[in-house]
Amino acid sequence: MRTRSLLSGLAAGLFAAGVAAAADLRTNVSILVDGVALDGVIGYRIDFNRQPLPRSDSRLLGLAYSPDQRKLVLTVTQKGLNRLQDWVNQASATGTPPPKSVIVVAKNNTGDVLVRWQLDGTVPTTLSSAAAGTFEDVTSTVEFLYDTLRLLEANPN
Repeated sequence: MRTRSLLSGLAAGLFAAGVAAAADLRTNVSILVDGVALDGVIGYRIDFNRQPLPRSDSRLLGLAYSPDQRKLVLTVTQKGLNRLQDWVNQASATGTPPPKSVIVVAKNNTGDVLVRWQLDGTVPTTLSSAAAGTFEDVTSTVEFLYDTLRLLEANPN
């Protein structure tokens, strides 16, 4: 009897560990890059600011500034960074990575879709990663520029 309950507990623990390894429980966001799921994303931010300013405007801080900001920012774990490795390496090596289509899906805790975005012509532009002291996991931030943004679905509630 005791052996059976011990084995049952061990099996339940292994099952839970397998489920945790399959999905990152720190997030309710799913990312698809050209239709392929990108694991290891724990956060996102989409910026779109359509406020054209004349080039002579004194608020322009430099040549890198564009008044029409279109940016996707992903916070990724080591696993997510590994999945983006080839795409990021192409951007840093050649400066001309292939543009891809990215779909961002945010869900609530019960799995209902809150919002679904499609970003076309997406290319990586910036990578930030830092760690200090003792750490078990390193997160990184990858910024992308995109051409078009479409809202595919939004929860009406």
